[in-house]
Amino acid sequence: LMGTAIGERLLGLGHQLVVYNRTAEKTTPLRTRGAVVAPTPVEAVEASPLTILVLAHAQAIHEVLLSALDRVRLEGKTILQMGTIGREESQAIHQVITCQAGDYFEAPVLGSLAEARAGKLLVMVGGTHAQVDRWHDVLHDLGEVFMVGSIGQAATLKLALNQLIASHMTAFSLSLGLVQRSGIPEELFLEILRRSALMAPMFEKKWPKIWARNYANPNFPTRHLLKDVSLILQAARSAQLDTTVLEAIHHILQQTVEQGLGDLDYSSLYEMMVHAGRDGEGPHGEGGAFNA
Repeated sequence: LMGTAIGERLLGLGHQLVVYNRTAEKTTPLRTRGAVVAPTPVEAVEASPLTILVLAHAQAIHEVLLSALDRVRLEGKTILQMGTIGREESQAIHQVITCQAGDYFEAPVLGSLAEARAGKLLVMVGGTHAQVDRWHDVLHDLGEVFMVGSIGQAATLKLALNQLIASHMTAFSLSLGLVQRSGIPEELFLEILRRSALMAPMFEKKWPKIWARNYANPNFPTRHLLKDVSLILQAARSAQLDTTVLEAIHHILQQTVEQGLGDLDYSSLYEMMVHAGRDGEGPHGEGGAFNA
């Protein structure tokens, strides 16, 4: 999802793109806008001095790119990793790329599809100032750029921020469920919330989906949030932090995915927290299979 939106933004600003996706039909939106579709990842990397990775997890990076390094000359090439992965995963990829004479840095982003298409992402860089300077135009065409530190630090910052996505959504769902079970009007709850310091833009953005119980057309699927929370748990344990609350959130997300909501918007975790086992009408949305 994010890769297509980033590609559309860059094409719209005149950048030339060569794209690759393991599912060929997913390249259609970019091909129709002028991108060249490479039949293999090797040909995609060889076609450009900069390769941007927007993959779901580190395993996908290994399957798509690292497994083919024996067939790619990386000298003079830069690999820019923009997905959400762990610190150690990013550092390991960096080591592999540099051992092959390539250049590597990370720039995970905060923002949704709309922000990507509008060039309003928050771009967090782990690498060097020289890398930021070299690829200034590409980075700044995508949004506001923040130099975080060395390889792995931007990955950790992205996980810290995504932890708030999971925590905020579970907290909002629990409060909303309590209000609903108590017979308090939802709009009264929201009106007071909007006037307080407790209001988060996420609540406003996700409320229409929750109200309609329709989680189709996700900008961030539940299964991706579960993957991120798993990484956050690993990072928090390594930092010797208390993970009691995060473990509970991870469990809720696991249950949500197991109920068939993994490909729907992450706000569908409301279903697991509030409606699981209580009503016969499940949520709406293509791919949903929740039957309480």
